[in-house]
Amino acid sequence: MFVKFVLININLTNIGYHFRMKKLLLITFILLSSNLFADFSKRATSKIQLFQSGSEKQWCPITGLKIQDYYKTSYTAKLKSNGRYRQYSCLYALATDMQESGLDMNSVKVLAIDKNRYITVKDAYFLIKSAVNATFGKTSTLAFGDKNTALKYQNRYGGKIVDFKKALHVEQKNLKDALSYMVTIYKKKLYPMGKRVYKKRCKKIDTDDYIEINELKSDILLHKLCGKLDEKHLQALALYIWDVKRTGGIVNQIQKVKVNDDEKCPVCGMFVYKYPRWAAQIFYKHGNHEHHLSFDGVKDMMKFYFNNKKWGKYDFAKRKNISKILVTDYYTQKALDARGAYFVLGSNIYGPMGNELIPFASLKEAKNFKIDHKGEKILKFGEIKKDLPYKLDTK
Repeated sequence: MFVKFVLININLTNIGYHFRMKKLLLITFILLSSNLFADFSKRATSKIQLFQSGSEKQWCPITGLKIQDYYKTSYTAKLKSNGRYRQYSCLYALATDMQESGLDMNSVKVLAIDKNRYITVKDAYFLIKSAVNATFGKTSTLAFGDKNTALKYQNRYGGKIVDFKKALHVEQKNLKDALSYMVTIYKKKLYPMGKRVYKKRCKKIDTDDYIEINELKSDILLHKLCGKLDEKHLQALALYIWDVKRTGGIVNQIQKVKVNDDEKCPVCGMFVYKYPRWAAQIFYKHGNHEHHLSFDGVKDMMKFYFNNKKWGKYDFAKRKNISKILVTDYYTQKALDARGAYFVLGSNIYGPMGNELIPFASLKEAKNFKIDHKGEKILKFGEIKKDLPYKLDTK
């Protein structure tokens, strides 16, 4: 909203009075304009509703941000695999978890700012690309239960009012840019701050023990691994451990399994790019060319590996033509040579296609995961038998 202030020159005999009036009008303009364009607080103003379980429930599993501090941009949804609730600090986190873990889209709810409660996303009005600072990334998304209230915020902060489908599409298009933007910011201040805290105050922390950043934050506080920390220093520390120390570098520099947006799993037909946490690939050398096929999990990859003819006409996909097989390490998200990886099966962690063969770079990591998540076996690549992927489908 644009406001025009016009100073009217009045013919006053008292020049000092005239000057004071102009000064008063200027101060009024500054106060009004600063209030007009100030970013509103996303922090909860009353008791909040938490959907997750366990001591980590107060933090977002994707960004690590405290739900209470970003309550007004928060979402909740159930995992498709096991029906467990997740709670997110913003739409970026929800969209990321959709790709990595798979969500029951009928369960998605958003905090309506005007109602101060969660409503289904189909009943909400979303204000995107406004002047309000984003929770994560460059652009913000606010939700309302009443369209007139959404219009009032639009008049104040600008932006566009859309439905959830459009808001989600915009967020999904910008996931990589949002992460890159935030890492650039983190590198300047939060990573260095977290590193200082870690070196000065922390006991050794084994990152292999954690699947999500909120579990890490919970353990740091619960077991006093780094002494007493406020939320600012706790978040900086967790980001440093999760993004830098855990991966051996900055998060967006990890060598990952690279999947194009148009690649579908030849076994189930799903778009693989939607599930980067589970992505796997087989590369085939054929004459002077190299082809690759992408899969949304090791289980489907192994079905194809043992019997490619069952899934279509892939003349080049002969076992003797395989140049490499890549899988995604569950903890670090790094690309691994499948033939040197360890696979846990029968755990309580599910992939996009249900029960999975979950890859790890080391036997130690696989053993820790097996204990923590009630896995049944650990296998090397060469120990996986032809009928095993189908047995996993029946569990």
